[in-house]
Amino acid sequence: MIIPQPSTPTIVTKIQLLRQREVAARYRVWAILDALPLSADAKTWLAPRVLREAMVAQQKAAQSARAVFQGQAVQPTTTHSTTQIRRKTLMVDALIEPRLAGHITSAVLIVSILLFGQTLVNKSGLEYGAGFSRSASSAEMTLPIDAPLPQVSSDSELTVPHMVTPLPNALPPFLFYHRIRSQDTLGTIAAEYQMNPQVLFWANGLQNGRVFIVGSTLRIPRMPGVSHTIVEGETIQSIATQYNASADAITLFRANRVTRDEDLVVDREVFIPFAVPAYPDATINKYGSAEGVANMEAIETVTVLEDETNLRGGPGRAYDKIGTLALGQRLIPIGRYGSWIKLEYAPGELGWVKGSLLGMSDGLIEGLPSINNVPYPPPRWVWPTTGQLTSGFGWRSNPFYSFHNGLDFANKAGTGIYAARYGRVFEGGWCSGYGWCVKIDHGNGVQSVYGHLLKKPPVRPGDVVDMGDFIGLMGSSYDAAGGGYSTGVHLHFTIKVGGKAVDPMKYLP
Repeated sequence: MIIPQPSTPTIVTKIQLLRQREVAARYRVWAILDALPLSADAKTWLAPRVLREAMVAQQKAAQSARAVFQGQAVQPTTTHSTTQIRRKTLMVDALIEPRLAGHITSAVLIVSILLFGQTLVNKSGLEYGAGFSRSASSAEMTLPIDAPLPQVSSDSELTVPHMVTPLPNALPPFLFYHRIRSQDTLGTIAAEYQMNPQVLFWANGLQNGRVFIVGSTLRIPRMPGVSHTIVEGETIQSIATQYNASADAITLFRANRVTRDEDLVVDREVFIPFAVPAYPDATINKYGSAEGVANMEAIETVTVLEDETNLRGGPGRAYDKIGTLALGQRLIPIGRYGSWIKLEYAPGELGWVKGSLLGMSDGLIEGLPSINNVPYPPPRWVWPTTGQLTSGFGWRSNPFYSFHNGLDFANKAGTGIYAARYGRVFEGGWCSGYGWCVKIDHGNGVQSVYGHLLKKPPVRPGDVVDMGDFIGLMGSSYDAAGGGYSTGVHLHFTIKVGGKAVDPMKYLP
């Protein structure tokens, strides 16, 4: 049996081609060596090792291939001894044994040829196989073998599968996403992608109250159309009727993966191609016209920093809790009152969150309008400090008989003092009689006083404090010139209604 011609893709032919390439490489090695300024002795020593070893390697490879196909054992290759040459012929022989030197020299030359061989051949004017027959080496590789070649049952098994391009309507409706930047408008984004702003409006569900905010993404459709979220009880026909479209336009749009008769999944989104209704009346009323909708600017938002953040009905803990916010939730800031931020957490729904619980830039905070018409919260009180109640409200004989217009709480110096109720500081600093003190107005003629603090308080007149906000440290300061005195570290706490001191125990929880 004869090995097929190279046009037949068999293993033997691949081995043949590999060996031909090796032989060609060895011929190039010799051509370059012959062009180098080496001595005659050196060339005489190198020639048989480059050329003869090429022929021997070729024959050994062919024999090995034949043995493999015939199921015979492969005979090990014997190593031939090399002839010693004079030390002065090759400098490397002065350092190592000649046989090893020959192998090292061949390895270095092969690496050099791989890196610079083509350049040297071009400069030397030598061509592939100069002085040798390319066809002769190929003929020697045609060897008889007895092993059968692989068989195929039909021509179809050798057929390469035909690659089919997906149909256009099998692609998803949205191929691009645009991250909204500061100062973007719906119109500028539409112009960037060469489409009508109305297409972007409907493709992104802005008719459903979705907010056009900085940092969020807009989906860029590959064709005009409406993105519709399925609700309970809807059918393909009812959705098509809603947008004045054909039911086939929805079912034949393969990205929807729906059929006319199947039960639709609630909250699943379908795309109605080429259906672009007019802007809703509510949107036109809000922005004035279609041009106004196109000119809507991206809104800066704030991010919730803690999970289950309380959302309140006013700027303080004393206001009713109206909900909780999730970590990472984005909200639209409306204004600020003290350290509290008024937010739109849903379309038309407003609430307040402590500013320290929100992530926002300093520039955004400074740009928010101040809100002053805030009603006072319900009259909720908390204890102003911790410690032992050492003196109550009313007449007392210790340290001498007198009327005590508040409560005294004793504890160690530096114990925290907190606002007992939401309000605005109207005096904070050195006070007549009390020494370091804080006085807070809670509205409707109600005030609270915190006296004998350790040092100057951190709050100033005009500051808005919430119920439980830190306002100072417990101490024993007093103003003797104003008639005050202190017998030890404590907080003197007074509540006044209409300028008259009342018993704080009637208000504290």
